[in-house]
Amino acid sequence: MALPQGRDEGRLSQIQTNWTEVFGSCNEQPSVASQAQRDLLVRYAGPVYRYLRGAVRDPDVADDLAQEFAFRIVRGDFRNANPGRGRFRDFIKRALRNLVTDYFRKQNKRPASLSPQMAQIADASSPVVNDDFDHVWRKELLSQTWNAMDEADQASGTCYALVLRERAQNPAFNSSDLAVKISDQLSREVNAAWARQTLRRARVRFAELLRKEVAKTLGVVSDENVDGELGELGLLKYTR
Repeated sequence: MALPQGRDEGRLSQIQTNWTEVFGSCNEQPSVASQAQRDLLVRYAGPVYRYLRGAVRDPDVADDLAQEFAFRIVRGDFRNANPGRGRFRDFIKRALRNLVTDYFRKQNKRPASLSPQMAQIADASSPVVNDDFDHVWRKELLSQTWNAMDEADQASGTCYALVLRERAQNPAFNSSDLAVKISDQLSREVNAAWARQTLRRARVRFAELLRKEVAKTLGVVSDENVDGELGELGLLKYTR
């Protein structure tokens, strides 16, 4: 059963706070993660926690494993999967696969055996592990891009995020329909031409911000690499 959204976000906020403290306390100690990489880990705590919660089906265990994940990074347990060597997503995926596999192996030592579903998740070669993580990673990239859209609007005084959200929520709307909806939201009248032009600009901004978000997670950044990552995650359509 999924957690209520408020509780989910509360747990995630606590994990991010704990990770910041853990990573901040080891600045003088050997660690796989540089400061920039630590910042990226904290920023992407969401998919880590949500993947763990889905894998173990227990939010309390997921909390514990998320903290164990941070401590393993501090200890350098994942030095052979250094995020500086390639895609950050691959580093996180390998690290979480090891963590979840270790957890289920320990559980298997108990008298109670693993359920078929948990045994499949515990199998490091199972495609379920990769597919589930890529799903939560994709959602997090989109969420971070929407946050960046909101911040850009606030800084520039535009309303691109509002227009794009309305269009996404009402795909059957034409420009006139969208103009009416946006007029209600803004408490001022806009016409179909304004809605059409603003929507076009909003899509361009979203594509640019999504590409920037993806670029942060790549070891080597190039247009080709960004396109490849977008393609693998099924996000390339958002940049067209």
